[in-house]
Amino acid sequence: MSDQALYVYGVMAAPGEPARAYDADGVGGARVRLLVADDLAALVSDTGTAPVQRTRRNMLAHTAVLEQAMPCATVLPLRFGTVAPDAAALAACIGGNRGAFRAALRDIDGRVELGVKASWKPGHVFTHVVERDPSLRSLRDKLRSRPQGETYYERIELGRRVEAALAQLRITEAAAIMAELEPIAEREAELKPHDDDMIFNRAFLVRRAAEAAFDAAVERMAERCADRIAFRYVGPVPPFNFVSLQAGWLTAPQTAGGV
Repeated sequence: MSDQALYVYGVMAAPGEPARAYDADGVGGARVRLLVADDLAALVSDTGTAPVQRTRRNMLAHTAVLEQAMPCATVLPLRFGTVAPDAAALAACIGGNRGAFRAALRDIDGRVELGVKASWKPGHVFTHVVERDPSLRSLRDKLRSRPQGETYYERIELGRRVEAALAQLRITEAAAIMAELEPIAEREAELKPHDDDMIFNRAFLVRRAAEAAFDAAVERMAERCADRIAFRYVGPVPPFNFVSLQAGWLTAPQTAGGV
């Protein structure tokens, strides 16, 4: 085995036939290969001694390797920046954690991660909130016909009431989205919103057989809410948000988002 440090993308069951060469360039342009350890294998490429730079190109390469492998096998994704000191240490880690790796692979076998984000459309939500509340609509119309200097405090009050209505609407809209998607998915993970306009950001673990039904549900919601909500639908992607194993040799900081 090589004593060179290895960048590790993911762990999978060892192929029953001779390991094929993955036709992919990994992080830093290094060629990707399989390192087999008994009945498991790791997707790896050679790397230097310096820490892997967290550049957009490297992160995209990490994800691309996993996405290319996904149609061929169930792959347990490791988080970006995972490096094993050498092949022997990697093989020992896989062997020492074989039971945990197998269990984690079973948890995601035949499943994919799909991401759904929903945000207010710019310039639409204020009108939507006001139009659905007669009292807010009446106050807005009265303020329009009066000089701005005379309505300072009333405009503050309108803004306060609209903000409260918007907060409640955000809860209502998020609950409606969940009601559509949760019955189709096996698990879901709530993710941090990117900005104040975002009302929904979740990852879902979905069986491949249910992926078409999930696609259709997202499409229905996007059509139904097109006047006020913009959806962003991503996937299938490696199920980073549903993997939480820990392994002692990892050089990257540990989080619940990856092995």
